[in-house]
Amino acid sequence: MSLKNAINDLKEVAKKHELYENVLKTDGNIVIFRGNLESPDYLFIGEAPGNDENKQGIPFIGRSGKLLDGWTESRGIDNFAIINTVPIIPFDSEGKIRKPTKEEIKYFKPYVDSFIKEINPKNIVCLGKSALEYMDIKLENTFWKGNIGFIYHPAFYLRRGQKGTEDFAKLIRNKVDQKGLGDF
Repeated sequence: MSLKNAINDLKEVAKKHELYENVLKTDGNIVIFRGNLESPDYLFIGEAPGNDENKQGIPFIGRSGKLLDGWTESRGIDNFAIINTVPIIPFDSEGKIRKPTKEEIKYFKPYVDSFIKEINPKNIVCLGKSALEYMDIKLENTFWKGNIGFIYHPAFYLRRGQKGTEDFAKLIRNKVDQKGLGDF
């Protein structure tokens, strides 16, 4: 499979999911990626698009994205890509944005997996619990397990009036200290 095919397959399967109604209702977009897709040093995986992302069709461009950009800039990381476990904005019954369900994550997983395989990142960083559920990893604070790391979602830090820069620096330092673990 090629990267172009993986992207097209993800878009096509998204159009068949019931969440696609949210795209139609909001005149929004299926949100696939931003960044370098040619073997990035880091692939950041979030949960699902928010309002800004839905409107522009690009992940992590709102407040959480700005915080993530600050994290990467602070560590000199410029070769990265960003995706979500679910490429469509999820709403609850009251029309408020919610986290994707386990079933939604499971539905998109084979297509996101194919996409990740084509990207072939050196390292993956899960941003929040939904990304951990996607990778089927138990929650810890910040850690590396092989070439997969975890940090709380940038929105977690924003809600608490924090920047999370120290946690991100610790995560990246820990990765540097664990060299030789092999490629993803």
